[in-house]
Amino acid sequence: MNTPRRPLPERFDRIAGPLPEPGSVPAPDASPYDTVQPAQQGFVDRAGVKIWYAVWGDAGPWIAFAPSFQVVHSQMLKGTVPYLSQHFRVITTDGRGNGRSDRPTGQAAYSFDHFHADFVAVLDAVGAERTALVGISAAAMTVLRLAAEQPQRVTHVITAGGFADSLPSDEKLAQRLKMEGELLGSDWPGYLDWFMSTIFSEPHSTKAYEDGVHYGWATSAEWLGACRNAWVGNDVRELARRITCPTLVIHGDGDRRAPHAKGQEIHALVPGSKMLTVAGGGHVTAVRDAVLFNRTLREFIAGPARQRTWVRAMARPRRALFISSAIGLGHVQRDLAIARELRKLQPDLAIDWFTVDPAARYLAREGERLHPITQRLANESRHFEQVAGEHDLSAFFALRTMDEIMSRNFMTFVDLMEAEHYDIVIGDEAWEVDYHYHENPELKRQPYVFLTDFVGCLPMEPGNEREATLCADRNADDIEHVARYPYLRDAAIFVGNRDDVSEQRFGPGLPVIREWTDRNFCYCGYCLPFDARTLADTERLRAQHGYRSDEKIAIAAVGGTATGEHLLQRIAAAFPRMKRELPELRLILVTGPRLSTDAFKPQPGLELRPYVHKLYEHLACCDLALVQGGLSTTMELVATRRPFLSFPLQRHFEQCVHVRQRLANYAADRSMDYAATLDPDQLAARALAAMHEPVRYRPVETDGAARAALRIAQVLDNREWAR
Repeated sequence: MNTPRRPLPERFDRIAGPLPEPGSVPAPDASPYDTVQPAQQGFVDRAGVKIWYAVWGDAGPWIAFAPSFQVVHSQMLKGTVPYLSQHFRVITTDGRGNGRSDRPTGQAAYSFDHFHADFVAVLDAVGAERTALVGISAAAMTVLRLAAEQPQRVTHVITAGGFADSLPSDEKLAQRLKMEGELLGSDWPGYLDWFMSTIFSEPHSTKAYEDGVHYGWATSAEWLGACRNAWVGNDVRELARRITCPTLVIHGDGDRRAPHAKGQEIHALVPGSKMLTVAGGGHVTAVRDAVLFNRTLREFIAGPARQRTWVRAMARPRRALFISSAIGLGHVQRDLAIARELRKLQPDLAIDWFTVDPAARYLAREGERLHPITQRLANESRHFEQVAGEHDLSAFFALRTMDEIMSRNFMTFVDLMEAEHYDIVIGDEAWEVDYHYHENPELKRQPYVFLTDFVGCLPMEPGNEREATLCADRNADDIEHVARYPYLRDAAIFVGNRDDVSEQRFGPGLPVIREWTDRNFCYCGYCLPFDARTLADTERLRAQHGYRSDEKIAIAAVGGTATGEHLLQRIAAAFPRMKRELPELRLILVTGPRLSTDAFKPQPGLELRPYVHKLYEHLACCDLALVQGGLSTTMELVATRRPFLSFPLQRHFEQCVHVRQRLANYAADRSMDYAATLDPDQLAARALAAMHEPVRYRPVETDGAARAALRIAQVLDNREWAR
């Protein structure tokens, strides 16, 4: 399903930020990547034209990316540079005409000689005496020229989607160039749409397309026209014949911008070069197939590890890697419950954890082992906080815009899988591993179990055609992945019951979500991180945690991210009115590890705690809980039969649709619209009423973690897997 990409959505600015005026320049001190900061950055001044550059990483061999056609800038490499910088010193630069570099006026300021000289000046400025060169698309001509003219400073050459000449050598090409020039001069948005649709021709490339359009708006038709004229009419074929360093040509056989024959020509020109054809691939492998691109560059430039240890098969201990989503603490608490049940079934199984804060901090306090490589992971929670508004988080677009994080973290996962042996990998909403495994199925080396508590991304804004189209596209991509490679998930476990799955469709013409889930998942019931029976003695719990029997305890908690700050502020504003009616009331605000308690004004009866370990024990003995709409906390309150109100994040399809449906199944949908919190009196009245309403929840199953562990153990012991 390759969804249409035109016209540009009127609400594009909600996700990618406001479309800039053509030619606006990003702040020079800002990193073009979300997950890594440059070790060095600055400008090279050539005849009054400033060229921005950066070095990423502080150790290892040099890799330098030559700037390509200025319709994009170096942020295009966000799926590549953050990972490569962990192994190399990576140089990026924005070509004149886009990004952080200057946009001089006049055609004379733009020429292939200028582009080449700018790149050389950057290499000189950072002191890269010996470097591998990477040229994507038109930049292939730059690196081929440099490798021929200055062989002493080039260790390797990699071209991707490149060509060795840009001469209008035939009538068909001349006609295309004429059409392109006319479109560029008359319809700038239409040109960007056409160009990005051409270079990202692979199915389900909507994210790459939209990113490319956004980068294009950092320049203008005038500047890009000058750049385009400068790139056309160059020929480095004779120079390519003189290259002596190791050379690799990467080219998609479905490239609609530079035909596959162009890559084959470079391969034929450069003596001893190697060629990697990406079957079905388009023009920009570094973006659309970043995992392949990253691994290929690392292996080609660095070669195999010089030192390694191989452990004989029967000497290897039994080990599992548990990947736990770090968005909040709910996932890791249930995952630890599953892990403990798994250890009962497999006592000799050692479990390593693959996650980041706040989940990592929780596991450390529970005595679990985090693999040291997790220090290299990008933080998902930080990303969700960055894209959230005031109690407003489009979960779909938050997932959609974490592609850089997913690429980097999956590459770190692959590094670990290549370095160490695991008998099984368990991923709780490990979207990066699940997605990239299906895109790169040859990388799977062991049984893999996938867990989730929701299936299907759902649009939340009626009438927003773009959101509905993109949700359907993502869902279709997942459906096609599972259909084509059903063996990649040795088991898929839905943490819940059949009735908890939506009966909506994944999108127009796509299956009903529940029917598809029936075919592709097993149900384990909800997984609690505790035995509710051990928390039934509320008086004992209150004494244990310092709560007096003559006071009423209300707890407000928003999980492990900072997205709930506004809700906590509203609750704090309503507290004086609550306390006037109920003087014995004590309110505990659990701000989470990522919110500062200084943001809250002190008041009698209000207590601020940045973190409460095993918060569910405190919730189990409170008189009222005020929480976000997350699944874990609300289900823990249902299991311990405590009064509560939940405030789902606006536009959060999981909290507003999937979680509410599940809570309704347990007769426990106690959700409240965040807009109602604007009036402190109204919030106070509703909270006090909820405290005294009778609890009639249906019981929550107590064996969910054990059932999930049993299914995982069955996969682990299944000898048929190795066939």
